[in-house]
Amino acid sequence: MSERIGRLCDELRIKLHGMDRRLEALKSNGAATFDQSQDLLESQLDRVEQRIYDNRVTVEAANVRVKTWLAEKKAGSVAGRGLWTERHKAHLLEARADDAEAYAIAVFELAAAAADEAALAVLQAILARTDADAAILPEVESHGP
Repeated sequence: MSERIGRLCDELRIKLHGMDRRLEALKSNGAATFDQSQDLLESQLDRVEQRIYDNRVTVEAANVRVKTWLAEKKAGSVAGRGLWTERHKAHLLEARADDAEAYAIAVFELAAAAADEAALAVLQAILARTDADAAILPEVESHGP
């Protein structure tokens, strides 16, 4: 495996590990909802919203890289893959490999952003459910046994 691919794999592994940690924290926080205050949930929501905001430029750039790569791949598939290997043009093959690696990184950046969006949605759902339960609780207590 080339050094560049090794670095790519390490970078992707770090991103996946970060996503996994965030999702596990969200899962454990969701399970412990009744033990947490609304302020703590709102604080988590604010942190996730800030992370999404901070990463917006990266996500926009990743979207552009993915669209560009897909368009170039589609255009290149017309010419056929054999053309690359027949000519043995190392610089073209190197550029193709660089583009494929950039595409892989961009897709993982989009996946990380999607995980943040999912975390945001779950936190919003938890807060909405807490509000709904709090609104129903007085009704239940007043109509109690």
